[in-house]
Amino acid sequence: MQDQARELLDRYCKQADNAAFNSFYRAQSGKLWQFLRGRGCSEEGAYDLLAEAFLKFIQVVCKDLRAPVALLYRIAINLHIDQYRRDKASPVSTDNNSVEIHVVESSTAFNDERDYVQYLMKSLPQDEQNLLFMRYWTGLTHKEIAGILDMPEGTIRRQCAAIIKKLQQRWQEES
Repeated sequence: MQDQARELLDRYCKQADNAAFNSFYRAQSGKLWQFLRGRGCSEEGAYDLLAEAFLKFIQVVCKDLRAPVALLYRIAINLHIDQYRRDKASPVSTDNNSVEIHVVESSTAFNDERDYVQYLMKSLPQDEQNLLFMRYWTGLTHKEIAGILDMPEGTIRRQCAAIIKKLQQRWQEES
């Protein structure tokens, strides 16, 4: 994935080949949008962050083509964190479609298993949540995630398995 992305972006940077950039955009935008949705963005918010991430990405990508997909995801994650901080600091919510989230103390108050899985996911550190979102929400392969995070594929595979095992243990302990 990284090699193909580098090739497309190299053509974009050296030859001003907009078709190459469009191919890169089509290949990455859907997965990145799903990833942002998995991190808790609303549909509209994910589209906004996606556009902003690609705008910032275009401004810097030609300077360093080593890991363009990883760069794009890092930009999107940082933008999401910045947005979260701004929203948290703002005393007034302007989102009419916002959903109030209630903290639940025990597993008995959940409506269904899906709510409980979301509760367990939110209890994980952010990097583990990101890994699971990339793997199971956006459907990226271990190899694609390894390219994004610039880590060995085996490490990604082991980390995913360990996180799933941790979630299963918590499920069994609290059920």
